[in-house]
Amino acid sequence: MEYFMDLLKMKELKATPQRISVLKELDKKTHPTIDDLYESLRKENPSMSLATVYKNLSTLKEKGIVIEINVTDGKMRYDIYSKPHIHLVCQQCGNIEDSDYDQNLFHYQEILEKSKGVSIDRLDIVASVAKCSHCKK
Repeated sequence: MEYFMDLLKMKELKATPQRISVLKELDKKTHPTIDDLYESLRKENPSMSLATVYKNLSTLKEKGIVIEINVTDGKMRYDIYSKPHIHLVCQQCGNIEDSDYDQNLFHYQEILEKSKGVSIDRLDIVASVAKCSHCKK
């Protein structure tokens, strides 16, 4: 929990119980939809409203703590942006797996920044796969 408090403080946000709850749930690495997140949070805190979840997700996204993952079923998924990583999205079962960047991708980002004359704050990559390791079992 201290990690979440430090993360919020670094982004100049208050460490409210609702924000901590959202981050704890997202830290489970399940890449939930807003509905999944809301249902999980309500188990812990029955008085939490859907509007509160939306509001907190929106704030956390604005500050770069949380990212949206756009998948083919049209339902956004959410994840904590703790470090640069790729989301591998299975087209068959919808599973989302995190994969770390390697040095080549950091090098490509530098090349892209130089060629476009920009500074990239964050490189969000979603890779679609026909079948994931869960489907092949």
